[in-house]
Amino acid sequence: MFAGSRVRAAEIKRTLRRIALESDESDVLLVYYAGQVVEPSWSRGTEFYLVTPDLDESALPERPDAGLRMTFLNRDVLPHFRGTAVAILDCCRADDSATFQGTDLVNAGGRDDPRHGVLVACAPDADAREDATLQHGVFTHHVLEALRDGASVETLSGLDPRHAGADQVSIVPLGNPLDRHAPQLTRLIRRLARNGPMVGHVERVRSALGAGAVAYLGSGEDGYVAVDATDGFDLDAVRHLLQAAWPRGFGHTASEGPRRLWCAPLGPASSTARLLAVVDPPEWLVELGQTGAKVLETIWHTNTADSPQESELHFLSALRSVFGRLPDEMFERALDLYREVLESFRIVFQPVVTIGEAWTQVGVYSYEALARRSLDDQRAPVAMLQLAHTWGDHFVVERDRSILGRALTAYKLAHADSPWSADEPKPVSVNVSVRSLLDDSYVDTLRQLISELELDAGAVTLEISEQDAIEPWAGEQWGEAPHDYFNKRLAAIAQDVGVAFSLDDFGVGHASLARMVDLRLTHIKVDRAILQHELATRELELVVAVARQTMDAPRAVVVEGVDEESLVTLRQIYRSGIRHVQGYITGERGAPELRPLAAEVRKEIAARVRGDDETRPTSIRPALRRSA
Repeated sequence: MFAGSRVRAAEIKRTLRRIALESDESDVLLVYYAGQVVEPSWSRGTEFYLVTPDLDESALPERPDAGLRMTFLNRDVLPHFRGTAVAILDCCRADDSATFQGTDLVNAGGRDDPRHGVLVACAPDADAREDATLQHGVFTHHVLEALRDGASVETLSGLDPRHAGADQVSIVPLGNPLDRHAPQLTRLIRRLARNGPMVGHVERVRSALGAGAVAYLGSGEDGYVAVDATDGFDLDAVRHLLQAAWPRGFGHTASEGPRRLWCAPLGPASSTARLLAVVDPPEWLVELGQTGAKVLETIWHTNTADSPQESELHFLSALRSVFGRLPDEMFERALDLYREVLESFRIVFQPVVTIGEAWTQVGVYSYEALARRSLDDQRAPVAMLQLAHTWGDHFVVERDRSILGRALTAYKLAHADSPWSADEPKPVSVNVSVRSLLDDSYVDTLRQLISELELDAGAVTLEISEQDAIEPWAGEQWGEAPHDYFNKRLAAIAQDVGVAFSLDDFGVGHASLARMVDLRLTHIKVDRAILQHELATRELELVVAVARQTMDAPRAVVVEGVDEESLVTLRQIYRSGIRHVQGYITGERGAPELRPLAAEVRKEIAARVRGDDETRPTSIRPALRRSA
């Protein structure tokens, strides 16, 4: 325990170093720091120092080890500590340092070592909060308050693996400040979503809270000014309450008779430039205190959508991102909303086109099933689809199962009305995440759909995005190299269900040649981003060469996103050895039907492949697009 004005950095470092070197596997180390952090200007964001009373910042340029660096913990202590270690830092910038980003500290003992962890008191883009009335950092204040209760101390003392038997250890779940007021929070969010964007922002908040008045305040020369306010808000009448409430910190209430004023910051913790002032707030919001202030700040900055369902889902997802965990009923509400939104999507099919120098060689190779908000909206609902990752595996699998069911059902109906023979169906591909392929419920859904719809499993391809990492999540143990494990999983699914797999978005995210070689794939889709590189043709030739280096049949290569903005022509794509492209080269929008290419379109594509007119854009001319 180092506290007081006589603490020296050298003494702390000697003690921690000795503890690390003398440790054994049964030891537990807790490093708890509450204080200030210094970032020297010369470090350019690479060095942060925990402030000790003897720190001389002017000496650091010449003697950088004169202070207590954050990197000292990661470099000289944790890698050498053989037991379990946790660092808790109640200070600013802790999560901004390269020391604590990513997995450096968490995996200090090795790539998959769960022994070392870190808990910081603020997000990377925020400051650790201090409160003069508490005489501590807010985080440390609440830790001390919990320890003074006694029960927490008894629980902690029972977790020492050297002395406690299994029957002595009690596990007490951490309380969530949102749990007590989950019903009120749910009602607040529903009301905000129903009010919609047509109502003024402050009025939406006032109405949803049921408060007397709400104002958005900014700083002026003479103090606060009302930037926007609801009817009935009188700044002069509550100015003295505002001055009484804010010095105590955010989420506090000042009262005068029956009137109460509650404040929440709408900017950085250290700034009083933007505040949300609530007159006569509901009691549950007052009880939430600082947590309630963070709720309103989060909701204030969250954009609404056209539909109440999506707006409510955006609000819940924003809170999930900020708090990490929400009460169970709010989680279930978000899941129900997500299902509703996914069910409202429509499925369209975009053709993958085989190209050639003769127009008779040009035609539809396969189709990709794509989710759209409506048949008139050709934009992918990327934000809504990616929202699943905010909530974790359960939402990701639910999303992929929903899209799979809708896509295969639509494909069955569209193929029945298409000119393609049922004996030789045009293949269809559907996007899937790595996490869903690792989930048995997704595979069960896939197997059931193919059986019930009487589909040819060999005509179904699952496209695995390169933007998904192939690696175990925290707490998972695969027992072998990630690619080996995943490859075996794909082989088992292929043998069991009969579907094929392809690699999507190659060239972005986690793209690598090793990944392309190792996985069992039937074709590889090159992302349109590669088409914007100056060396695009060489990159395409490399992908083709690697695709052919396989023990099985060579994988087909498909170039995605080919349109008038592509820097690479169809002739260059063809000469690189690629025979399949996808994009707006056909001039056709994604459609619910499986349509063949018009003869004029096929002839135009062949002409571009031959290079008859190098001045032509990559895609089909607008006039021809209309006729097609």
